[in-house]
Amino acid sequence: MISSVSGCTVSGLVSVQRRCDKDADPKELEFVDVTDIQNIPPLTASPIPNRFSQISQWLLWLNERAWPLTVGILLTAGVYLYQYVQEEKIPLSITSSAVITALPVMAAILVFIISILGAFFLLPIFVLFHRLNDSGRRLSDEFTLGQASPEQQTRHRRMLGRWAASLFILGFFCASLSAIGSQVSGTWYWGLAAAVGTLLTMAAYYWLLTRGVEGPMSMDFRFACLMSAFVQMGVILNITIIAIDIAGRYVSNLWWLVPLMLAELLVIWIIQLLGALFVKKMHGHENPVALVACAVMVLVIFLGLYPPSGAKLGGFAFQVSASGARNCTILNFGPESKGLESITDPDRPGFSRPLRVIAEADGTYYVRLWKTDSKAVQFVPRSNLVGVDVCPVAKPKIAAAATPAPNPG
Repeated sequence: MISSVSGCTVSGLVSVQRRCDKDADPKELEFVDVTDIQNIPPLTASPIPNRFSQISQWLLWLNERAWPLTVGILLTAGVYLYQYVQEEKIPLSITSSAVITALPVMAAILVFIISILGAFFLLPIFVLFHRLNDSGRRLSDEFTLGQASPEQQTRHRRMLGRWAASLFILGFFCASLSAIGSQVSGTWYWGLAAAVGTLLTMAAYYWLLTRGVEGPMSMDFRFACLMSAFVQMGVILNITIIAIDIAGRYVSNLWWLVPLMLAELLVIWIIQLLGALFVKKMHGHENPVALVACAVMVLVIFLGLYPPSGAKLGGFAFQVSASGARNCTILNFGPESKGLESITDPDRPGFSRPLRVIAEADGTYYVRLWKTDSKAVQFVPRSNLVGVDVCPVAKPKIAAAATPAPNPG
């Protein structure tokens, strides 16, 4: 059998020409016998990752480090409890058996609460990892970690600026909506103006995020931008409410809201960008579970070492189980209860005033009057109670219309 390749003649079924020059003399052609088929490298497809094997490796990594992770979490839970006891001035020994027994459950609650708070902060950045179109490109592709070319660094800085600008637009809209809405009465044209402003803010948010991005945008990505803007406004409004409640105790001027909002938006911007870079790093990491576990540990320890945050989070974890998830509690005393006159409701004998259950240990409730600045603590044995209830919702008093008395005769 004779075949011709590029002007050269090759004979034989199992011979391959080593050197074939178009202008070469056919007598000088060299042939190599390759009858040994084992010398031909096989064509292999890229292996499909085994998800179960990867999950098994991640769980094995956690199992091998179970002791240091567990000890670290328990010690951190003890720090949270200590911060809470110091902040609320509770005469509760952290070395008691009841408290030590509650540390594992408290640690689990703390990890859960902090994870939920972190997810709430970082939820708006999901739009950065959503595909722009069928090409598979994402906004997060413009982020760079480590060494990068000048062009990549320019795109990285522009992405940081676009995210800051989009966050500022939403923050300015939320602040304006809150300030104006508190000064005007609810009417249909005010609601219409708020709806139009919301749509314009959404359009500006989308324009800022996609500015300079080449190629068409899919409807899925546009819907993701809309959802990201809604969630981002929820984050801003919730944090603003908390910040105003804290700062309102020290200042009364309305203009302090401007630097407060700017500082709040700066903190949100830093946290969300760090989260986006962490997610991008996690995508290329060989063991993302290890990276997440270390990040959670660092975050839990950091929040626990700061006294105000440690006291708030530790108190929440401790109060939820003690009060049955009640912020305000009414205790129903038994007939033989004595020494509880200071917290008894004079208008309802046998029931307490609105209380805040701050702790429970060894069958004793540690309570304090609801919404009081005093640090006084009252001890209420559980054996003296016949029931616990939530505080009734205060209903506005409606003045009864005065009816004229009938005229006799």
